[in-house]
Amino acid sequence: MLTKSQVIVLHTIKHGDNGLVLQCYSNTVGRTALYIRVSAKNKVTLSNLHRLNILDVVTYNGGASMPSVREMTPVLRLESLRTNIFKNTIAIFLSELLVKCIRESEANMQLYNFLVSSISVLEHLDAGTANFHIHFMTHLTKMMGFMPTDNYSDETPLFDLESALFREPLFTYDKRAGTLQEIAQERFFSIQESMLLHTLLNTRAIEIVNIKCSGDLRLSYAKQMIKYLSHHLGSAFEIKSLDVLHEVFN
Repeated sequence: MLTKSQVIVLHTIKHGDNGLVLQCYSNTVGRTALYIRVSAKNKVTLSNLHRLNILDVVTYNGGASMPSVREMTPVLRLESLRTNIFKNTIAIFLSELLVKCIRESEANMQLYNFLVSSISVLEHLDAGTANFHIHFMTHLTKMMGFMPTDNYSDETPLFDLESALFREPLFTYDKRAGTLQEIAQERFFSIQESMLLHTLLNTRAIEIVNIKCSGDLRLSYAKQMIKYLSHHLGSAFEIKSLDVLHEVFN
């Protein structure tokens, strides 16, 4: 039976001598895998399998373990996503993040539309590209069902990744120094990371050029958001391409 759907490319894996397994996110069945037979005839078609490309596909399922792709057509012309080293590196990072975060094999149009919209914004972004991945990670939490509550204030300046709330600092009294010492807890974002989270929650993707932060802060914030996502998804993971992304932008 032939089936039409739209998919977002996440990852490809070589399968045998003449096949590829396409890991993707579909508008009809959520996270899924498709089989593509490699031949001399479809070399041009395979060039469409770059990370985060959006494809209309026709698949055939004759009882095999996974549907086979019969036809694929790009939905958008994502030229800069493919050729711009900065955007391409972001695409690699985001696709790896989505592979780790999205596990449900069921349709979720809110999430799918968020991904398509984000990909389109990244493709056409002229400035602020270095901030795109941290903005994406922040707003992905809403799609995953555990967006941070933005109760940030001078009294509650630290984000607690376990409760998803901003909290007041915790102190202990140092008798020798005669002063209060702030208690460092692994579950808290730093003051700077917490303020950046508050800013990102209140900034649209097309306005990220206005966010001023150092490369080191972007890196530490991204690591904290990976920890936050891991905690609320129930399993720890790492994103290997994060360090590469940091190097590209620094």
